[in-house]
Amino acid sequence: MRSLLRRLFGIVPTLDLHGLGVREALDETRAFLSEARARGEPQVRIVYGKGRGSPGGVGVLRQAVPAWIEQNAGDWVERFERQLDGSGNDGAMRVWLRPREDDDPG
Repeated sequence: MRSLLRRLFGIVPTLDLHGLGVREALDETRAFLSEARARGEPQVRIVYGKGRGSPGGVGVLRQAVPAWIEQNAGDWVERFERQLDGSGNDGAMRVWLRPREDDDPG
């Protein structure tokens, strides 16, 4: 029922990584993607921030999270795209998950 309501209202499960260090953020991302896929979620959103509070104003998670997904989550993730705000900066990403093997109609 929860999944149906989410789809009906366009609600996407979201992981907010603000304030986490790289290692902790990547661990949380791995767990979040694994659990979302196990629940059969078609897509999720990951918020990592723009890095305004980071040293030099460069967001470490903004680079680390997409890189980790590209290198390590290919079995779970079909594709992802960064979500840009009006200024062209990204602070989040939308992730489309692969269906679980037991959900595959083929």
